[in-house]
Amino acid sequence: MKQKIFINLTNGIESLPFLEKENINFIRIQSSHCERQKYNQILDSIDYNFLMYLAMGYECVVYDFSANSEVPKAVYTGLEWIKYVCNRRWFGREEVVVVKDKIVNEFYQLQYSKIEYKTKRKIDYFKKFVLTNELKIRTITAETKYDNNIDYYKKIIYDIYK
Repeated sequence: MKQKIFINLTNGIESLPFLEKENINFIRIQSSHCERQKYNQILDSIDYNFLMYLAMGYECVVYDFSANSEVPKAVYTGLEWIKYVCNRRWFGREEVVVVKDKIVNEFYQLQYSKIEYKTKRKIDYFKKFVLTNELKIRTITAETKYDNNIDYYKKIIYDIYK
């Protein structure tokens, strides 16, 4: 299976020492956007490489870490929202979305109706490149004790990419 690795900044950097640096991509799904329910901004900030690889049928593996749980908000809210929107825009289907053991489709339908035109155009741009009939997103998550410890993450990057 074709696969691409994405490190969600910042805490996902913790996974770098365990991965092949040549196959690394970076993405930023901000937990603060998820917490503040800024769903349009989540879509606006999606990396173009991420969308292109999804459209081409690659399995996109996202690594991220959270301070207070095994699964970060960027994953259980942000990635689920991205999947929901791409499924609707590219395939014309609405998948059942479960976040923290709750079906959130009604809420996501409301948020979907608020997506700005330019954001829809960004997502729609990749529809012409869709070579698959399903989105393949896998996540690898864990809890961290280094939440937002920039010096720690800088050292990891320096040690790997110096």
